[in-house]
Amino acid sequence: MSEKKITVKILRFNPKTDKEPYYQTYTVPFIEGLSVLDVLDYIYDHLDSSLAYYGHASCRRGVCGRCALVINEKISLACQTLVSSEELTIKPPPKFRVIKDLMYKT
Repeated sequence: MSEKKITVKILRFNPKTDKEPYYQTYTVPFIEGLSVLDVLDYIYDHLDSSLAYYGHASCRRGVCGRCALVINEKISLACQTLVSSEELTIKPPPKFRVIKDLMYKT
């Protein structure tokens, strides 16, 4: 039996080195109850430690709001949003200055 996987497209951008934002795609194992923040942690821990996002130090209880992102075209908290499809598209919220990747200045 093969393990279920999801495809994750993340808008990447480093203003110090990139001219334009671009999407990078990752394949991540799916586990029931997986949050979007869990997906980002998996990518950082196992696939690409250069990914910048508010994660490991976030509250993970939906209180602080630091992990607000555009997830499949809807602004949501990554720590509270459960993965419910086989494809995710993640980008920073609009109208904020991107520091790097999914990190932004409010």
